[in-house]
Amino acid sequence: MTKRKKVAKRARKAAAKSIEGKMIERRRYMRFNAPLDLEFRTLTLNPIFGKALAKDLSREGIRMGLKQNIAVGTPVEICMNVPGDNLPVFATGKVAWADGIETGVKLTKINASDRTRVLEYAYKEWLKSSKRGACVAGNK
Repeated sequence: MTKRKKVAKRARKAAAKSIEGKMIERRRYMRFNAPLDLEFRTLTLNPIFGKALAKDLSREGIRMGLKQNIAVGTPVEICMNVPGDNLPVFATGKVAWADGIETGVKLTKINASDRTRVLEYAYKEWLKSSKRGACVAGNK
């Protein structure tokens, strides 16, 4: 199969996945827009470390704003500070994607109770924003 045919086949598949011009969500778990302060450290010979803001969370990953460009596949250690909770949440993961502004990390190791604490916070934040949206829509 020629390169042109492969590209056309991929384009047809992408078009088949869209409905009325909107892409079908392929993620396995819902993402919650819930800002969360965190600290990170790459698990490499010359570690990169710093603080970041998690922009959204899911059961399996985090999207965070990072000024540093970290290579895809790099293992990272993360310490999250859940608002209203005194204990930090520790997790490890691998960089799934990075564009120099934001980075997506797929979590590979996180304690089940810690995952629950983070997701409960994210869900509560999502409920707050949903209620605000409902109130605004109701006032129109």
